Amino acid sequence: MSLYIGPDDVPPEKLKHIINRSYATFRERDVTPVVPITDGMHSLELFHGPTFAFKDVALQFLGNLFEELLSKRPGHSITVVGATSGDTGSSAIHGLRGKANVECFIMYPEGRTSRTQELQMITVTDPNIHNIALGGTFDDCQAVVKACFNDAAFRDKHNLAAVNSINWARILAQMVYYVYAYLKVTPSMGKQAGSPPLVSFSVPTGNFGDILAGYYAKQMGLPVGKLIVATNKNDILHRFFSHGGDYSLDKNGVAVTLAPSMDIGVSSNFERFLFHMTGNDAAQMAKMMKNFEATGTLNPPPEVVAKACAIMESANVDDDEILATIADVHARTGYTLDPHSAIGVAAARRVRPMGSTAPMVCLACAHWAKFPDANLAALGKEKSAALVVPEPLASLHKLDSRVSLQPYDVPTVQRFIEQTIAKRAKA
Repeated sequence: MSLYIGPDDVPPEKLKHIINRSYATFRERDVTPVVPITDGMHSLELFHGPTFAFKDVALQFLGNLFEELLSKRPGHSITVVGATSGDTGSSAIHGLRGKANVECFIMYPEGRTSRTQELQMITVTDPNIHNIALGGTFDDCQAVVKACFNDAAFRDKHNLAAVNSINWARILAQMVYYVYAYLKVTPSMGKQAGSPPLVSFSVPTGNFGDILAGYYAKQMGLPVGKLIVATNKNDILHRFFSHGGDYSLDKNGVAVTLAPSMDIGVSSNFERFLFHMTGNDAAQMAKMMKNFEATGTLNPPPEVVAKACAIMESANVDDDEILATIADVHARTGYTLDPHSAIGVAAARRVRPMGSTAPMVCLACAHWAKFPDANLAALGKEKSAALVVPEPLASLHKLDSRVSLQPYDVPTVQRFIEQTIAKRAKA
């Protein structure tokens, strides 16, 4: 991380302290352990943080980084405004709860997260945490967030800060576990002559931040084979990679699936990746994005598509295949996948060449206990009942909760934010 965070911003010893403090909250000593699962594939377990989701890896760090930077600016405060399809919200909330000089507003699509995901957010009642259940989809939540940041007067008045994966610090923290996983599955590296072995990664993908971190790790020199974009029924990314750059909005809107954190119509970080595929041509990228905003279709040049497809492959996995993968892996190994992680495994199986022995790491993005309905459907009543739900997930329903219902309307949400900040200032 020190390659990207200058000593004038955060001195090396302070950065080390922030990192140690951030990952001391994880239940596993290895933070993100790598375990073998099936067919020569490995699971990179990213769910051992406070909210049992991979977002904790970045957001525990980001919360402490915010606190450090604010400590250097006495009297300065920030207002975090974020959107979540399920896991970012609870991870951000747990990373920012109780932080001095930080107000945190998180929007999630009402009725479109799992009940456990929702409870993880609304049962955090710290005074600086404000949950908003928005009438709409995750894309609507993202649109409100973007509108707030694009409103210069509102942004500057409240010192807005981002926690979504558009924040570079999140991508930076996620790059680390690609390197860690590589070293874990290639223990003989450095002991053998020749080029280092290539390791491929299958990444459940919604907003494209996690797999973008893998791309940057590869650009830094990590010997990565293929990066597999694993999507659910909301397959705008899969269509790009498998249908000659077809990146267009689905006329049916965002589908509700068993993997709600991936129920996303437009992937914010994909623009960053395409920017690099254009040779960092800002004018060309701006032209493509303006066309997308106007027509719902991106129309990238063939050479951009070809460059992208040389780095990444894709597969889309529907709900039936999610359930079948959870059931198959559990029956063969006793290992339980959550729906998002199952998408990664299913995509890896489909893309990986028959008989390949090259290392394949599947990113396990969340703990199975966050999605009990999927477990029940995949494993049946008897097997799912035998699974032990860990604390604190098991007792979430006993906690007090607080949430505000708001319509999908930018001025209304902005008014709520301003009124809440004003009340907090008087308290």
